[in-house]
Formats: sequence, structure tokens, C-alpha cells
Amino acid sequence: MSRLPSFFIVQLGFAPLPPFIANALSEIEVETSVEGAAMFRLHIELSRTMMGDFDAIVFDLFRPMMPIRISLSFGLGLPLTLINGYIRDVQMNVGSEPGTSRMEVVGADALGTLMGHVQMPFTWPNMPDNLIASAIFGKYAIVPLAAPTPLLRTILDTTTTQNGRDNAFLQQLASKYGFQLYIQPDPLAGFDVGHFHPPITVGPPQGVLSVDFGSQSNLRSFQISNQMLKPTTVLTSYVDPLTRMPVPVFVAATTELPMGLEPSLYRVAPPAIEVDDVADAANPAEKMVRAVGRVTESGRTVSANGEVDPLKFGRPLLPGLPVLVRGAGRQHSGMYSITSVTHKISRDAIRRAFRPCAMPSA
Repeated sequence: MSRLPSFFIVQLGFAPLPPFIANALSEIEVETSVEGAAMFRLHIELSRTMMGDFDAIVFDLFRPMMPIRISLSFGLGLPLTLINGYIRDVQMNVGSEPGTSRMEVVGADALGTLMGHVQMPFTWPNMPDNLIASAIFGKYAIVPLAAPTPLLRTILDTTTTQNGRDNAFLQQLASKYGFQLYIQPDPLAGFDVGHFHPPITVGPPQGVLSVDFGSQSNLRSFQISNQMLKPTTVLTSYVDPLTRMPVPVFVAATTELPMGLEPSLYRVAPPAIEVDDVADAANPAEKMVRAVGRVTESGRTVSANGEVDPLKFGRPLLPGLPVLVRGAGRQHSGMYSITSVTHKISRDAIRRAFRPCAMPSA
């Protein structure tokens, strides 16, 4: 357990919060996830000024799309960036009794704000999907981290045309391969990194979470669920535009290692069959990629949620990276990939809840 002091930093428009706002800040909530945009909420207590107005809104500081950075140091000495977000909503709760009025500032990262603000059609000729994702991230000064994908479309077949907003289009590309799509800041440098890749299942864990392990326990709670009927196989076909003959496509196995002791798909007898009716594939290879991505995503059935004791763990959990869980029994102990983390920070306490999905048992 570290004895170094713990503190948090909130920057509004690349500058520290004004003192009268910082003193009224009662709680901070930050939810980071690999399944969508990261969110934050600032809970601010309101007081009346001599003119009868609320002190926090005398100056219009919380404007739409105003950037906010939230950092946390928990016994590490250096503040680690949790989120680079932008304001999207301000909620007021005015009470009749003194001290009961509150303001909540809600925001999200670029995936939930900037990248969904403008809809403009665009074409991406002769480009694999990972380069398309990298180019879209680059538009917003986000460093891309995209896994290589095959070149499925050329101008001889068809040209990829984007009609939706950037965040919706990126999600469409990621779902084709069963990829994760999220934005995460570099903890030390603070710049945003755009992730477009499969779940990270290799490498050393970011920590060890222990439940029912005596004095070494650092989990306050841990619940596990298994969606046993979620796994499915995919049966589809591609109609050749020249011969009008259907080319059958059948995928019955995932490309990832099994969760737990055995593959989830093979525990169901007979296995489920899903018919893919998406008709915008340019060739049989793209049909196959879509089917493999769907089967792979359906095989992620084991999930859990819990709460970490921040005093004993001593550092923030990062979504997208593996963590080792022990003490949950032979079937459920092992490596988990963190999918979301919720931080609740106040002046007298820090609470951290997490939701992981299981990876192959260690």
C-alpha cells in the first residue's frame, strides 16, 4: 500500500478549474469502456450569490464541446489521465432548501461527441478498413492503433462509401471483424489513442485481483455470468453478379481461444445457426470475414463485474488490457480482459467498479 498522497485534477479548456468551481465539486464519475464512448459526470453544489444567481453559472464556463481532462493520482506521484472529454449536457436540480441545489455536467470522449457531430458522405477507394479507420482517427488528431485487415474492396468491384457519421461508420467497420472500437488516452502523455483491433489477449496482466484471499484480497465483490445460449454458427451465401449462382458460406468455429476450460460454442448441442442476411458484401471474401466476425463475437459469453479496493490495488485499471483474477474457483479464475471501468471520486473516497470478460484460463 502506497503512502504517497492521492489527488485528482480537472482541467476545463486546458486550464485548471476556477477555485470557486473546484471548491463546489462534490463528486466525479468517469466511465471508460471498450464497447462505446467514455463518459464523465461532474457533480457541483450550487450556492446563491449576493445577486440571487447561482455561483457556478454566473460565468458561462460549461459551454458545448468545451474540452475537459480528468486525471487521477492514487499513490503514484504522477497524475494519470482517465479521460479527454467534451461537454455535451448540463443538468440542473434546484431545491427549495439551502444547500440542496446541484448541477451535473455530462460529457463524453471524441467518439461520443466530435466524431458524431457532422455527417458528410465520403468515399474510400482501394483502402483496407484499418487504413480507413486510421484516416478517420487522424482527422481528430487521435493517434490510431489499428490491426491490419485485408483489402476486400477495389474499384474493380465496388468503392466503400461512407454515408453516416464517423463514429457510426467506424462501429460498422469494427463489427465486421468483431473488433473493439474505443478511444483511450495515454495515461502519462495525455494524448488520445484510437483503438481498432481484436481484444488484447496476450501479454502480461496489468495487475492481480484477488477475491477471498485473506489479507491479500483486493476485491470487495465479484460476480460472474455466462450467456450459454449466445454462441452461434453463421450460414449465409454470396450471389455471384455474373452467374447469379449462390456461393455458400458457413462458419462453425471462432478465431479466438476458448473462454474458460472449453469453447462456449461446443457446449450447446446442437449449436445455434444464424442466417446472415447482410447484402452489401462486395465478394465472397467479405462475406466470409463478416461471418467469422459474428461467430467470434458470439463466443464471448463469460463476463463478470466487481468492485476493487483502491487502497490495496493502488492504481487505476485500464480497459482493453488483461488482468489476472484468483480466488474465484478453478473454472472462473484466470485471465480476464477489462471491458469497462467506472471511477467515482470524491474528496473523502475513491470507488472503482469494473466489468471484464473472460479470456482463456491461466
